[in-house]
Amino acid sequence: MATRPPSFRPKHLPARAELRREYDRKRRQSHPWRALYKTPEWQAIRAQVLAAEPLCRRCQVDGLITAATVVNHVERHHGDPVKFFAGPFEPLCKPCHDGEVQRQERAQERSSS
Repeated sequence: MATRPPSFRPKHLPARAELRREYDRKRRQSHPWRALYKTPEWQAIRAQVLAAEPLCRRCQVDGLITAATVVNHVERHHGDPVKFFAGPFEPLCKPCHDGEVQRQERAQERSSS
């Protein structure tokens, strides 16, 4: 059986896992509100939204049937805990949330700056 030759990785470069940990650490420091996603209150809201509407809203508009796995804040909360837990929310699949929604949010940030 053929094996892949070893890839060259200089010893002085950090491993991917180390880079990911550093990225996550900086993100937690710059966005302390991200800890709200780990609270029991958010987990209950998330479960309730996904149970009530198990399909991705945006895929349904396009005539697709896709399971929702992410609960998106329709209105940006900007770290405000009241807005964070109040909603409104929409159930989305990960590709819709990570693609279309994130693009729209970045475009809004650029236009408001």
